Amino acid sequence: MRNLLILIVAVLIIAGSMYFFARETPAPAPFEGEKSTTQYTNGQYGLSFEYPSTYVLQEKEVGNGERMHYSIVLLDREWLANIPEGGEGPPAISVDIFQNDIEQMKVEDWIRGTNFSNFKLSPDGNLSTTTVAGREAYTYRWDGLYQAESYVFSHKDNIVMFSVTFNAPEDQIRSEFS
Repeated sequence: MRNLLILIVAVLIIAGSMYFFARETPAPAPFEGEKSTTQYTNGQYGLSFEYPSTYVLQEKEVGNGERMHYSIVLLDREWLANIPEGGEGPPAISVDIFQNDIEQMKVEDWIRGTNFSNFKLSPDGNLSTTTVAGREAYTYRWDGLYQAESYVFSHKDNIVMFSVTFNAPEDQIRSEFS
């Protein structure tokens, strides 16, 4: 009799568990081509943008005592997980904020006159005008360890440079950068 009672209780527990777990519905998957995003906001620099949630964001001050240079780097989690030991780092999306309240350089002069811009690595030397969030900006391509595209503009008392590095023009990171 005792064994029958244990069996009945076990069946009820299993049946109840199956009912409980069957009612839970997983979160809906994104539609084809849709990705979840994360919002980044930095009040100090008045900067805000969205980026794919599949990326890891790293930020830090990398300047020296004379000039501020704040760096924000976005790296794809999958790339990070698969970098071979001793291998090169993955392509990245980066935002660099350079102090410009002392020299107050014009953006074009900063691009052409500093090594931070990497403009000297441009294979064609083309510098085009565009807008970023309604601000006048410059864009150009450069080629170093990776191919790259940069957008540079003035914001507050800083020069801001958004860049993407990639292996081939059709790489997904370029569309995510856009």
